Amino acid sequence: MSEYLAYIKYEGELVKDGYLDARKSAEIIIGIDEVIRFFIFQEHKDSSKLDIEIPIRVEKGSWIALIPPDFSAWILAALGGLVTAYGATALNTIAKNDFKDVTSKDIAKKIVKGIKWTIEIIKHLKKKKVKQFPDAKIKLEQGIQMVGIPNENGDLLYVPIEYLELYTKVPEKLLDKLTKQIEEERELEIDFSDENKGDTDDTGSPAKITYGQKSIFYEEKEEDDILFPELKHGMYVELQGHLTRGNEKTNTLGFEYENHILTCIPYEGSIRNEKQTLFLNCTIKGYVDRLSKDGTFKEKRPIIRYLEIENNDEERPNLFG
Repeated sequence: MSEYLAYIKYEGELVKDGYLDARKSAEIIIGIDEVIRFFIFQEHKDSSKLDIEIPIRVEKGSWIALIPPDFSAWILAALGGLVTAYGATALNTIAKNDFKDVTSKDIAKKIVKGIKWTIEIIKHLKKKKVKQFPDAKIKLEQGIQMVGIPNENGDLLYVPIEYLELYTKVPEKLLDKLTKQIEEERELEIDFSDENKGDTDDTGSPAKITYGQKSIFYEEKEEDDILFPELKHGMYVELQGHLTRGNEKTNTLGFEYENHILTCIPYEGSIRNEKQTLFLNCTIKGYVDRLSKDGTFKEKRPIIRYLEIENNDEERPNLFG
């Protein structure tokens, strides 16, 4: 394995050859980008003004995203672009306020430690968001202020106070794109390379999330099935059913079709014209509308924009009598 500062990897039988499908890989890399940007922003508020590209390399072995050894210098180089926007004096002020006396390597390592500690805290508390710790214990350890936070069993996890403060700012969905891809035979692990381990304010071991812990981090969303997927947007249809209601204020009808109530809207005019067919069996003729609020044609429940409603309860004329 080539030289690197830290890694984010998935390991297990599902990735033993180092492969994930393209869609999953793309989502993970976007997730890494979002996580790193968040922690950079916590250190340097003006970084949101920069068009930052996060340098990530993926290698075979397990699925590994490597944070390169020059990542720290790259961050400073990117922030150096602020000289143009703010001037050298302003940049010096930013450096003093945001980075104090740390080295460029410390900046990148703090980002990785922030991610690792966030994972360990969530695992310990079994909660993604806690902002106050009234029962916390405080101790000084090797010059670092540590806060002992109790979980539901009363067990304490001692965390450097700066990383506990970072945890309280983390958006609940920040890790979703990374934890979504965890499966029974695909676990997530984040840590430093051997050469970069051993800091006294680090977690002391890799931050791992197993499949059994996935539900703490990622809530599987049970998407409602698309109702009548065969009814495509824009399709002309003639559906047999029963008119159950009318609402003049919204100019809509309720149409019972195969045990579901569909909303129907006249293609033009008012539903007042349909008073004779209300509460009767009928055939509704018109076009399927699946336009959703985001402007796509993916609405799960179709609307029928009808041209005509035919009363099926009326006695049909005998054309040949």
